[in-house]
Amino acid sequence: MRISINKAPLYIKDHWCGNLPLALSFYVNGLVTALVVAVLTTYAVDQIFQSDLSEKAWLAATLAVFGLSIAISVWAIIGIWRSATRHQATAGTIKSALIAKLFASIGALGLVAHLSQTPSPIVENALVVGGIYTFGFPAELSVNGRTLNIDGSITVEVAEQFKVLLGKHPEVNQVSLLSLGGSIDAAVEISSLIKERNISTVAVGECSSACTLIFLSSKVRAFDVDALLGFHSPSSGAAGDVVVNGTSLEMRLAYADAGLSEPFADKVFGTPSNSIWHPIDYVLIREGAVNLFTKARIRQDHEESIKSFNETKPLKIDEFMSIVSAKRDGINLTYTHMFSLREDEIDWAAMSKEIAENADELICGDAVSNLMVKSGAIYTYLYVDKTGNKVGVVKVEKCLNAV
Repeated sequence: MRISINKAPLYIKDHWCGNLPLALSFYVNGLVTALVVAVLTTYAVDQIFQSDLSEKAWLAATLAVFGLSIAISVWAIIGIWRSATRHQATAGTIKSALIAKLFASIGALGLVAHLSQTPSPIVENALVVGGIYTFGFPAELSVNGRTLNIDGSITVEVAEQFKVLLGKHPEVNQVSLLSLGGSIDAAVEISSLIKERNISTVAVGECSSACTLIFLSSKVRAFDVDALLGFHSPSSGAAGDVVVNGTSLEMRLAYADAGLSEPFADKVFGTPSNSIWHPIDYVLIREGAVNLFTKARIRQDHEESIKSFNETKPLKIDEFMSIVSAKRDGINLTYTHMFSLREDEIDWAAMSKEIAENADELICGDAVSNLMVKSGAIYTYLYVDKTGNKVGVVKVEKCLNAV
């Protein structure tokens, strides 16, 4: 059946109103519609994604494709349903009408399922263009001394502002991060600028998802007070495996460049995109993801150690010695050990070497305290006799090797 251009609008209207024969609506229009929608939502979307279009142009084109697919699908389903109803009333046959309605219903459910699974990144981007941010509002950028602060979601606009600020402030040598994530493309753009300028990064709170790519892009990666990193696999969406595979490759390259192990990367990609993995400090230090603590973080760690000690003090070491107090002076943490003997009964010269070796093993043998020392922390062990007289002091202020 040939349809002239002049008659096409009438044909479209007749199908929508259910005026076409059921066989034509169901077998011809239904099949053609299914093929057209399949091509649009797979091949066409992938081609748009791989093109050189700007983000806004890509978004507009992709939304147009999905809008057209939805319109065509609704047109086909409603037309088939109405034609089946008309066929049942005029021809008096129920079987073919019910079959057509059944498949129309299945098609409607399939459309809803497809839309609920595939377009989330497109919807998110559309909301951003409309001023609604699913990850929170775009990050606020500020410069304080030689530090550029990023606080909030990573977006394309944030990446553009970041580049402008670096141009205005060539003195910046550190980027502080407080972000739950955002656009990976924007994070990659910021990361390239950090590498180019050899800028250090510091997490000043939670840095998760896309934010971790920025954190890992520097050579010096520090943890401040209450800092933690959050990882998960990239999410799939309307552009399907093409997007996921491309993003996964970018992430793996970033991890490899930062020196992270393949098992670590596998753990990240094994974490669902709707979940998050917060590795403990020990794991991050062992992997080399974190290689410095700020002075504020050292003080926080010392305070936590003192609090933990005070809950159980005094701590008996053996029948001759107990740890009786812990205090902090700046980044120096001092534990006071008390002998159950008088000073003249203690051979400090004979035991001081062994005590120093034990202290070094205790501190430098632990990944977290080892990095604390390399970041400037000092651990002091003061030994006094039973009357409080000083017997000797051992300090750990240098660890030669990482754990």
